[in-house]
Formats: sequence, structure tokens, C-alpha cells
Amino acid sequence: MANSLFQQLNPQTSNGLNMNAVQSVKSMMNTVRGMANPMQALSSMAAQNPQLAGVMSMINGKNPKDVFYEQCKQRGVNPDDVINALK
Repeated sequence: MANSLFQQLNPQTSNGLNMNAVQSVKSMMNTVRGMANPMQALSSMAAQNPQLAGVMSMINGKNPKDVFYEQCKQRGVNPDDVINALK
């Protein structure tokens, strides 16, 4: 996934997170939280954003939390660092 949270691009934190991607995800989370139907909003956003479409495809019926932890482990990223960055 290009420009993902896990990518090693600047500006990054000491834990290697891409802060531009973190801010983008935070903005998307706030948008989706304000929607009456969050799943419909995510589907609509995925139709316009190939990166989000890839994430939605990766989840595809699985528990999103499990997929997140699995991806963190594969990339050698501490999931707590990601969660704290998104707060």
C-alpha cells in the first residue's frame, strides 16, 4: 500500500510511522464517525480511493482488529504505537 501508516517515509516519528498518513487516517475517522451509516460511507470512500479499497479487500469478512494486528506483526510495527498516534 503506497503511503500507508507503516511506510518508512518522512515526516516520520521515531517509531517509523508516517505522520502524514496518520493525519489522513485521523481525518477519515472523524468523517466516518459523523456519518449516519459508517459502512456505507467507507464503501463510498473506497470506491474513490484505491488504498482504502485495498484495506477493505484485506479485511473482507475478517475481524478488522485481527487484520490490523497481523499487518503490524508482518511489518515489524508496534500496534500500540499506531493506536497512540491515532488518538
